[in-house]
Amino acid sequence: ISFHLFLTPLNMLANMPTSPIAVLQYFLATALLISFTYPTVAAFHYKVEPTTNFSSRLSLSSSLSLLPEWATTLVGVAPSTLLPEGSPLRVPLLTGTSLDPASERVSLVRSYKASVDGWSAISFHRAVDGRGSGLVVCLSRKGAKFGGFNPLGWMSTDDYGQTSSAFLWYDRGGKIVKGRVNRGGDAAVFDYATGGPTFGSADLCVGPPRAAVMGGFTGPDSEDLATSSGNLRQCKSTVGGAYEMPKGWPVRGDTDLVEVEVYTNENVDNLGGGGGWWPFGK
Repeated sequence: ISFHLFLTPLNMLANMPTSPIAVLQYFLATALLISFTYPTVAAFHYKVEPTTNFSSRLSLSSSLSLLPEWATTLVGVAPSTLLPEGSPLRVPLLTGTSLDPASERVSLVRSYKASVDGWSAISFHRAVDGRGSGLVVCLSRKGAKFGGFNPLGWMSTDDYGQTSSAFLWYDRGGKIVKGRVNRGGDAAVFDYATGGPTFGSADLCVGPPRAAVMGGFTGPDSEDLATSSGNLRQCKSTVGGAYEMPKGWPVRGDTDLVEVEVYTNENVDNLGGGGGWWPFGK
């Protein structure tokens, strides 16, 4: 029997909420997931004979594709992609940026997916450092989709960057709402070697470092990265420091995430940490 048959209920219990309304939503989502994942239950639901052919049973991934996004996130499982090809969110998000899909020099590619590449900040930087500008897409367990655009990219410098092109964003019913960086763009993005994507000092911090960062202009911190590396499952946000507060911003304080993705331009030469990057090198 598939390992997922045992893993799925354990994952559900680990992610169980506590508020009464959330609990009701959670059990509804769990029932949907079980009905699609377990053939005998699905057979009873649709009043057909259960199959004994394990090869014909729905895999966990194909089962999840049949469920609404809010149901999968409530049980702590993310969809296969947060920004699929042809998504109506791509154009309003990236038009006029260095990742504008209308540009012949841009080939948008997903460079990092936390559930696949790893949740630690080390895994994040291994995937995105030196790849130029990046669009961060986060999905919370409550189903909120949000993130930020970093035009400077990441190099694990333990330093901050100034730019007027960065922004925060979130999806409000299929429409993009943006929070622009404040005038001057001072400290718009932070590039912590032991942290995930960070916009402003506190506006949006995904996987904040577990220990104080002493880098600044002295370069990357020399302490053990493994013990101080942040976990991108954790996110915190207090907007208003470096960015305008987008009306209806869905993240306040600490938030649990079920997925984080970063999209970059495939036509950027990856020069790795510390070496800078050169656009459109391929």
